[in-house]
Amino acid sequence: MKNEPLLDLHGFKTADVPDAVDRFLVKSMRAGHKRVKIMTGKGTGQVKKVVTDYLKLGGYPFEQERSPGGGRNEGVLVVFLDD
Repeated sequence: MKNEPLLDLHGFKTADVPDAVDRFLVKSMRAGHKRVKIMTGKGTGQVKKVVTDYLKLGGYPFEQERSPGGGRNEGVLVVFLDD
């Protein structure tokens, strides 16, 4: 979908990730967005693990972004804000 909010976590320290994700999700929900994207990057996987643990704990459904050709973009998560 076009114009989905995107949180780019490149350059973030893992300790700062939960607060950034929380603020982003709350702001996006208040704005009425149904889906958002979180760019974790591929790197070592530490930021992605912190994000996925946070989303699981909060009960947020998510999946890896898919390209138009059907491939997966491992560096971006799509989070669904409405059940």
